Amino acid sequence: MATTAVSCLLLVLSVYGYLGYFPPLSASGTLAAPSSSWNPGVTCSPMVVTVEQVLGTQANSMGGATENGSMFNPGITSPLGSAKRWLTPGPTPSGWVSPGPPCTITNASGQVTSAFVEIHRIQRNYLYNEDYAVQYDPVNGGSAYPTGMNLSDTTFNAFTPGYATCTSTNTTGCMHTIHMEFDHDWKAAGYCGPNTACDPHAMAQATPAEPSPNCQKTPTPSACFIDVQGFVFFDTFHENDASHSFSGWEIHPLTAWRISTASPDFSLSANPSSMPILPGQLASSTVTVNSLNSFTGSVSFTTTVLPQPNSSGPTPTVAMNPSTIAVAASGTANSTLTATTASSDTGDYAVTVTGRSGNLTRSTVLSVHIVDFSIIANPTSLTIPIASSSQSTLTLASINGFSGNLGLAASVTPTSVTAGLSPSDPTTSLSASNLALSAGGSGTVTLTISASLLTTPGTYAVTVSATSGGVTHTTVVSIIVTLV
Repeated sequence: MATTAVSCLLLVLSVYGYLGYFPPLSASGTLAAPSSSWNPGVTCSPMVVTVEQVLGTQANSMGGATENGSMFNPGITSPLGSAKRWLTPGPTPSGWVSPGPPCTITNASGQVTSAFVEIHRIQRNYLYNEDYAVQYDPVNGGSAYPTGMNLSDTTFNAFTPGYATCTSTNTTGCMHTIHMEFDHDWKAAGYCGPNTACDPHAMAQATPAEPSPNCQKTPTPSACFIDVQGFVFFDTFHENDASHSFSGWEIHPLTAWRISTASPDFSLSANPSSMPILPGQLASSTVTVNSLNSFTGSVSFTTTVLPQPNSSGPTPTVAMNPSTIAVAASGTANSTLTATTASSDTGDYAVTVTGRSGNLTRSTVLSVHIVDFSIIANPTSLTIPIASSSQSTLTLASINGFSGNLGLAASVTPTSVTAGLSPSDPTTSLSASNLALSAGGSGTVTLTISASLLTTPGTYAVTVSATSGGVTHTTVVSIIVTLV
């Protein structure tokens, strides 16, 4: 009978967090400025991320996120015990292992990334009490909890709105759901619990679980969305569990929560954001719409082109394809901007791409640089006796930031009656058939022209062409071949 009574009590308390008295609290706990810790026991500055960014894009055979696919792999670790229970510096119990969970980690790719994160506008499932304990984890000293406490982890799954619950038969939501826990050691030390930023009882009182009828309404009440902060941890013991969405990734310890203050939004970016284009040519940039705070909907694009002071020619034309795109919650979508230039003057232009969805308007600015190159010869006229040769220096220069490789070629055309009768035209050679120009730079190539004994005296034109990206510029050297 006693066992039955205790079981019933624990079932009731599974909604509220842990054993004890729970006074009514503010729904949002301790508020702080964005991107700073809301829990005074945590001094780290969080990285604002999405559920999907924590999980990564690599799914296992059951549909959940792998450890290797996340930028946070391996998550926080500790020298002994369990890192997910490690207390931060403060009123820690005797034997606590310094220094506590790190603010940053070096991930499996060798990159330093935040171990402490903040996630906006997510929804939660039911709260459960599990993993009861009466003493601290070894990493926190292993001593007994104060006054005989028997405390649980309060656990739940949180997910990006709009995605189905992750199950073994419907894995669609698995890569959009992450497990979270209010830790029992954090409760025992007073870091979480009543009058803190991470009180599970306050969460149970103020925010309904997503399956509740309130959260099925349109529009969805604001209390159905929460923001959270906590440390990223990978639990190898639960990575195959349905209760963990078939993934070991957790926010554990969860250090703070609040009813979401973030509104659905989106951002625009362009890659590349600077487009050098030769006259008469076109170039493309990928414009990406990034969902923020679970934004979902259609975004329509408009563009404007503004000439800069160094521009005098026709304004480039720009087009977006597609002109409207659909964006999923916490997802991205792309459109291609194509700019086409006239075959005339160089110059710079600012292209503003504006995305609109309902009352939301966001924009990004790209730079279009119409670039070019030039080729000149010095001297432009040569007199060459038969059976001899002469040279002209070709100078090629970047205009308005052109950079690239130029292909060079030379051809000879007779321009007088006698030259037209020659059995052998003058021959040409270039010291280089290709020349790489850097932005703002120049280079030279030597043109050598030779007349043989079979070359008939007269006038000839040597045309040297420089070509890049479908654009060709030429210069002409006039040749007079004489007997002596």
